[in-house]
Amino acid sequence: MPYRTQADSRLSNRRRVLAEIHLDGPIPRSKIATNTGLTPASISRITRDLIGIGLIEEGDAIADEPRVGRKFVDLRIRPDSCHVSAIAINAFRQDVVVADFTNRIIAHRRMHFSDLGDAEAVIDTCASTLAQMIDELSVRRCVPALCGIALTGAVDTGANRLRSAPALGWSDVDLEAIVSRHLDCPIYSDNIPNAKNLAARCFGQTRKADHVLLFNASLAIGCSLMIEGRLFRGNEDRAGMIESMRIPQGAGGDPLRVDQVAGGIGVLGESKERPDAGDAERLVDLIDKAGAGDDALCERLERAGQSLGMVVVNADSLLHPDRLLLSGPLLDAPAYRKGVLEEIARWMPQRWIDERLSIVSMTSCEAAQSLAIHELLFRDERFAWKMRPSSSNPIPST
Repeated sequence: MPYRTQADSRLSNRRRVLAEIHLDGPIPRSKIATNTGLTPASISRITRDLIGIGLIEEGDAIADEPRVGRKFVDLRIRPDSCHVSAIAINAFRQDVVVADFTNRIIAHRRMHFSDLGDAEAVIDTCASTLAQMIDELSVRRCVPALCGIALTGAVDTGANRLRSAPALGWSDVDLEAIVSRHLDCPIYSDNIPNAKNLAARCFGQTRKADHVLLFNASLAIGCSLMIEGRLFRGNEDRAGMIESMRIPQGAGGDPLRVDQVAGGIGVLGESKERPDAGDAERLVDLIDKAGAGDDALCERLERAGQSLGMVVVNADSLLHPDRLLLSGPLLDAPAYRKGVLEEIARWMPQRWIDERLSIVSMTSCEAAQSLAIHELLFRDERFAWKMRPSSSNPIPST
């Protein structure tokens, strides 16, 4: 175990307190002490420092009803104290965004590409557009502290390198080298299902759950597995890439790839290996027509949902996670969602479904934002340096 200095411990405590305020704020100091196990004196000292450098601020005093006359002052994140940027790319959509420290979007642009085949061109265009958005924002503090990148495929998070993205036909892409041409800040990357799983655990439905399985249903199907509170990445970071999984098609039928029967490609009636640039709009149009009452399209979506339900049931029987999450644009289609839930209900008791299964309404862009905030709170060293007691330069008001 690496030797931890007293300064390391102090910095770790500051991270814990800041994270507690970010995740549960507005929150009084007494509750922070209870949640972290730190002494009230330590909490007072740390929060005084964090206020001094401008990362948090005090809200209004709130009366403590059980003890008449006593008031607590809630602490909250100061939104303009720093900002993050994010890039999200899959076959369904591509977005860039700037958000404040509370994860509120302050600038967003949806990108449109006629051809997604050139990985470097797509990523470079997204990064240059993001840099232009940042320049257009008049707030000086909008220079991002960090950029989060969430995209489809197998991502080497340590090297910020995309190993492969079969749904896009990409391989061996140096994300950091491309994005750094336009942004001068640390970069953290992961695939979209992992980013969603991490966001749900830190900011959403599965907080404090250690074993979580997430399925993301878009033009292709992906998943993410969290074991003992850590994302499982597998050989060459390919854990969760289930495009080669085969689903039986009745008596005598050849098994088909999961994307062909449960993903958007299958809903569109395609048998190709990967989506085209226009498939996202075609899928949205199909979902809209189904919502308007096209019974044939509703049936098609429901069959696809049943296929995903079968995958979910089999995965659960193998892994037995604490929680199971379903996400992605296909889950926004009532017929698809109905198919998934009905198939799961065939094999699982309703009590299990009520207690362990959740549908997460989170876009890939929101996942990328949350990835950036998470890394800022828990991993980024440049940001951690600003939280040190010796960092006496307050963050200016805007």
